[in-house]
Amino acid sequence: MLNIPIILGSVREGRKSETPAKYIMEKVIAAGHKSQLVDFKELPLPFYSAATMPVVYFKTQYPDANAQKWSDIARAADAFIIVTPEYNHGYPAVLKNALDWLYLEFEKKPFGLMGVSSGSVAGARMIEHLRPIIENFGAVAVRETVMLGPIDKIFAEDGKLLDERVNKKIDGMLSSLVWWAEALKKSR
Repeated sequence: MLNIPIILGSVREGRKSETPAKYIMEKVIAAGHKSQLVDFKELPLPFYSAATMPVVYFKTQYPDANAQKWSDIARAADAFIIVTPEYNHGYPAVLKNALDWLYLEFEKKPFGLMGVSSGSVAGARMIEHLRPIIENFGAVAVRETVMLGPIDKIFAEDGKLLDERVNKKIDGMLSSLVWWAEALKKSR
């Protein structure tokens, strides 16, 4: 059993990424793994402004209680899935800030990426912007991604999946993520 938290990349009111994040979390659990939703609306982080790099805190204590909780979640994880919208061809600032708070917690761990959009591009540009950030941690962004857009044609307002083809994409990403997590876990 692997521990695969789902990182929700937006805190915006009326966000469309929460429904797919909860959906994929249920699929991870149904596949026999541990998961939880990491929602920075519930775990707000101040902007990272410390004079030192985050690797210093890895061996001590983070100066913010929520940053410490975030670190503890990430340390215990074997892999991550980021579910986030695309803002102006990139990812939301709240997600970048959350990633900036940590560093060593991500090393040798794989990330699955899921873009959510009201448009047809479905977060493709944002996903490509995230890849080098993830690689900087010595982590891996798996090749298989899930891009959901237009989201209103994929999930109904009540959270019901409208397009069953999404399951095949999610299953492919999850299969790759599990493979990478098991391989990298042996090297940590």
